[in-house]
Amino acid sequence: MKPFFFIGLALVMASCVYNNDNGQSYSPPQTFNYQPDFKQVKVDEARLDRVDALLREYVDKGIIPHALTFVAKNGQVIHNKAFGWRDVEKQIPLQKDDIFRMYSQTKAVVTVALMTLFEQGKFQLDDPVSKYIPEMTDRVIVSGGDPYAPQTRKAESQVLIRHILSHSSGIMGAMPSRDTPPVRHATLEEYVKELVQAPLIYDPGTGWNYHPSIDVVAYLVEYFSGKTLQEYVQEAVCQPLGIKDMAYFYGEEYKDRLVTCYRADSTGTIVPLEIWSGRDNPFGEDRRFAQGGTGLYGTIEGYANLCQMIANGGTFNNTRILGRRTIEIMSKDQLMHPGNIDDNFHFGIGFQIYPGASTAWDALRGGSPMVSAGSLSWGGMANTDYIIDPKEDMIILLYTNRIPDTQVWEKFLNTVYQALE
Repeated sequence: MKPFFFIGLALVMASCVYNNDNGQSYSPPQTFNYQPDFKQVKVDEARLDRVDALLREYVDKGIIPHALTFVAKNGQVIHNKAFGWRDVEKQIPLQKDDIFRMYSQTKAVVTVALMTLFEQGKFQLDDPVSKYIPEMTDRVIVSGGDPYAPQTRKAESQVLIRHILSHSSGIMGAMPSRDTPPVRHATLEEYVKELVQAPLIYDPGTGWNYHPSIDVVAYLVEYFSGKTLQEYVQEAVCQPLGIKDMAYFYGEEYKDRLVTCYRADSTGTIVPLEIWSGRDNPFGEDRRFAQGGTGLYGTIEGYANLCQMIANGGTFNNTRILGRRTIEIMSKDQLMHPGNIDDNFHFGIGFQIYPGASTAWDALRGGSPMVSAGSLSWGGMANTDYIIDPKEDMIILLYTNRIPDTQVWEKFLNTVYQALE
């Protein structure tokens, strides 16, 4: 997650065949072209050297261990390079097909999975969650008092599926007990049915709190599909998009491709960090528990396939994953304004929406002003980030596995956009 604050604008995505800015018929790309025609896509190839210089500087100074880029304009890959080391201590160079911890990039994948079931008529966005999970609470915490034994009142409205998809449900879970360790649930269903019984932290739809509700989304994927989350994500998203090597768990043969994660110590030196994207080691034996908010690993190219599908209005790899209208709905701000959130922050279904309602949006603090209004974005805790920019017909991804943030992402965006003719 990136703490950007913006003014939102609904994104209107194009259909499969439409006219571009020059009035020419244009079909969204179904594969990536790795031999770009820079003149055709109106990119100054020489100015892309600034991308290389920036990322090499960050690696050479030891600020980040590595960086991997994937930038495609009109489906033509204009930048895809690896910098630095998969493992700094062993001096193993980073490779383009290495596997990264993606953390919250999991959320968009699981959101897409649930929206495929929405298109099958399994539910409506304004259905109460309690219709499918009877354990769902209707209580809201009253401010003040003992957080371990909170006072509550009845919620003013029910939690809707729309709310859990936009992090506006108020679901937070119970405060851990002072005396007993938290329960380690065996399955997603067990975890979610306990999670939703805790009182909400605000009335549904009136605020924005990050993360817990996406696990309810994940459980509904299992509920409506009759399959495990892992199975359905592979069947409905990864396989049709041609995404290879994206998974929650791996065989031993993948260990040599997993990028080492790093953190900065008290002196600013990066050191290895033993941390997983999700609850469990991806090479562990117990593989029952997969979450909606975190836990996926994958390659940058695989996630680029997902981003290009969204940019294309629902198609990629000659396969339609979602309908054009569904993408439009997902790209509309779902939050109440004003509410108990920053009014400059807007979020759709699965994605943050870059600004556009104000003529001065690019002067607001936070994020790169270079990014087009209506763009969609998010990222992962270990700094895997993406932009889907429909105005420029461009997707931009930068992967590192380094905690915490170094702001290289914002500078990277500047170096990408300045190369556009």
